[in-house]
Amino acid sequence: MPKDEKTLIYTRLLWADQFAVFLQNKFNTLKRFGLEGCESLIPGMKSMMDTLTENGANKVIIGMPHRGRLSMLANVVRKPLEVIFAEFQGTTPIKDPDNFFEAHSGDVKYHLGTHFTRKYDSGKEMTVEILANPSHLECINPVVMGKVRAEQHYTNDFMKRN
Repeated sequence: MPKDEKTLIYTRLLWADQFAVFLQNKFNTLKRFGLEGCESLIPGMKSMMDTLTENGANKVIIGMPHRGRLSMLANVVRKPLEVIFAEFQGTTPIKDPDNFFEAHSGDVKYHLGTHFTRKYDSGKEMTVEILANPSHLECINPVVMGKVRAEQHYTNDFMKRN
């Protein structure tokens, strides 16, 4: 593996670890569901997004449990940190007029979802969406499948009309 690729993976791993350390220090009395033991998930997911984009994918929809969710939101989906911290403090952030993020409904901060469209240097774009997590974890798979099917149906219907 080339040195620059190793450095990129290490940097992504470091960001995930330091984000968890920061949350632990700043919000030590709040439940966080950190990455403990799963830190390699973040560089793996980011690498997967890069590969998907290179191969022509333009959207990824993710459903996941609480463990590591905040790190996924911050490091992979790129939900703005100020929004995550505002949610931790119980405030509702003001939505960006450019639709930079979309806070979906959720009953607690680690259930909230978002989406972000990243522009790559190659000119390609990838929209990554992590869905709001229902309170019962066994419900997330049908939620993701329903969202994907609805978007696919809408896209196919739109293509037929045009």
